[in-house]
Amino acid sequence: MDQRVVVFCGNGYHSLGLIRCLGEGGYRPECYCFGHKCDLILSSKYISKGKKFESAEAILDHLLHHYPYYDEKPILLTIPDVPAFLIDQHLDELKEKFVLMNASEQGKLGYWMDKRNMAKMAQKHGFSIPWTIELSREEAIPDSIRYPVFTKSIRTVDGGKGDESICRSKEELEEKRKIIASDRFLVTEYIQKKYEIDYFGMALKGRVYIDYYDAISRFSNDAFGYYGDIIKCQHDDFWKKCTAMMKEIGYEGLFDIEFLEDVNGKRYFMEVNFRVDGGIYKVTPGINLPAEWCRLVNMAQKDLPEALTTRKQRFTGMTEIQDFKSSVAHGSMNPLKWFWQFCRTDKYMLLNLRDPMPVLVWLFTSSRRECLRFTHIP
Repeated sequence: MDQRVVVFCGNGYHSLGLIRCLGEGGYRPECYCFGHKCDLILSSKYISKGKKFESAEAILDHLLHHYPYYDEKPILLTIPDVPAFLIDQHLDELKEKFVLMNASEQGKLGYWMDKRNMAKMAQKHGFSIPWTIELSREEAIPDSIRYPVFTKSIRTVDGGKGDESICRSKEELEEKRKIIASDRFLVTEYIQKKYEIDYFGMALKGRVYIDYYDAISRFSNDAFGYYGDIIKCQHDDFWKKCTAMMKEIGYEGLFDIEFLEDVNGKRYFMEVNFRVDGGIYKVTPGINLPAEWCRLVNMAQKDLPEALTTRKQRFTGMTEIQDFKSSVAHGSMNPLKWFWQFCRTDKYMLLNLRDPMPVLVWLFTSSRRECLRFTHIP
């Protein structure tokens, strides 16, 4: 297709998922990435051109000062949070060059990335949230806290996944806060989860499209899951709350809304990711949301469809390498059962016969890493 699409991304399988969504939708994206797994992403056949940078800030500098102007603005998509945050901080400059995912004004996306602000909005729309307190490195930990608890940064861009952990006692919480990246952080109720629920959607010119959610049912207590069912949404009360919340926020772009469902069937709001989630690739048997965004983003509001065209009602997706490591390699699942599920899975995050080079790069780098580890054994 003639529409130019640029991807500002980190490394790993999730960024590869976005590239494949675009490629299978007929687009040939440019890819600017940072991180140690960029070679895997840049090996995809769908990339028209790409380059590895030392940092996200270096990519931002390239887009601001070295990327050319075009008569027809390229679409710029971001994954994960750091690229989305940096683009938001320079929205006024970059919107002269690109069609951007945004929250209406510069800095507003950063406001919604603050989990405190997002939790207030979720509560306003009737969602349950775990009890939460805010602590600093210096202040005393209240004796009234009920354990276990879960720690996380106020904004993911400030601390990332490294700030997240389960603490089962006051002593563990004391040790954890010594290594948390931010001066202030959140301590929340630990939810004994039965499912991780992730609603995928996009918002555009006042319309919100949410057609599928991922119900992940296999995970360890202290980690995210990598295998689940992707299910067509019913337009029930829960779906209506999600849609109404995203309309009020005024965001335009791809997003996902995360919940945890406990053993009693109660759902707790976790956060909204205001950027592309690479897991969106697992949804492509039903709908290719990044390609739909690129197709619709320049349309006038009056021309936008009331609903998107979807295909399958229910299917499965797997991030196969991580899922194997977290279940089979750690001894929590029978290898034959895992292999049976693997064979029946509808969409994988790495293995792809139409785009085989990334898995070959992964095999080469993994083998090389193991050889180096072996040669350094004393």
